[in-house]
Amino acid sequence: MEYSALLAGRRSTRRFDTARDVPDDVLEQVLAAPLAMPHAGNTYDWRGVVLRRRDRDAATWPAVHAALLGQSYVEEAAVVVAFAVQPGWWAERYRANIAALVDRGLIDPARHAGLLAMVDAGPGDSDFLTTGLIGEAMMGVAAAMLAALDAGLGATVTACRPAELAAAIGLPDGAVLCPWGVLAIGWPAADDEPPAAGGSQPEEAGAGRPPAAAPKPGLDEMYFGRRWGQSLATPVL
Repeated sequence: MEYSALLAGRRSTRRFDTARDVPDDVLEQVLAAPLAMPHAGNTYDWRGVVLRRRDRDAATWPAVHAALLGQSYVEEAAVVVAFAVQPGWWAERYRANIAALVDRGLIDPARHAGLLAMVDAGPGDSDFLTTGLIGEAMMGVAAAMLAALDAGLGATVTACRPAELAAAIGLPDGAVLCPWGVLAIGWPAADDEPPAAGGSQPEEAGAGRPPAAAPKPGLDEMYFGRRWGQSLATPVL
């Protein structure tokens, strides 16, 4: 699917077909997509815990589902992937990784002196580092979502109670769950399919009908030009 069409048709799936599993090769494509995203120092500290419906542990799934707010579409999804980052692990490795990139000629010390000075100074505040790493991991979540949609699957990012979910899936000390880094994937149920191209979108949800797509804000609402609060369309004087 063309990228513009993929973005135009993206919607969050709220009902999954529980009779269909995601083939292993398709799931591998989805899980590989985040690795194409950039990551500071080429360190890739994030990790994902993959929970397949077919392999659910009856003893532990109730705690996982409760931490995912008990939402019905999570229960229905063929796959749920929870992403986490490891700030300490990243901090131990990123200097060596940057040095390796310099040695390979991928970073030019003459052109990237500011970057190398920041690397030498260290990551600084731990909250700042964790926030940055979660931001990078979320690029991977978005890539996985788009890869799932490109394969014909449905996907949605779901909320959770981070501390409860981290405990339920066995995150170790030093790993931090991405609060909105949980992706539910599966085949959309028949009553969750969007209307065909050129067809009319129902005004509201009903029996056998998907809910209407939420309207998107305009670019002038989302972006400023040159300074916060200044219209994107303001001409340069």
